[in-house]
Amino acid sequence: MNDEEVVHDIFWTHPDTVKLLNSFIIVLFMDSIYKTNKYRLPLLEIVGVTCSRLTFFVAFAYLEVERQSNFMWTLERFKGLYTYLMHCRKLLSRT
Repeated sequence: MNDEEVVHDIFWTHPDTVKLLNSFIIVLFMDSIYKTNKYRLPLLEIVGVTCSRLTFFVAFAYLEVERQSNFMWTLERFKGLYTYLMHCRKLLSRT
């Protein structure tokens, strides 16, 4: 098995939380928990806050290691969840 066939990082979310994220885009918290799961991998949690101060999980990522490149990969995936921002970019590019 070569390096291209090995999973290094995993990012996942749920469609309902993506809808919440695009409704409440201002306040986000990120926290990495290390070696507390059965896989002994860093788990990055991304949490949002609604206007009524309720929290909701936005996304999770298991990271192979806690390096800048792994966090950047995760944040790029996370950035892709913002449909509102993509819509604004399309509108701005038309003017």
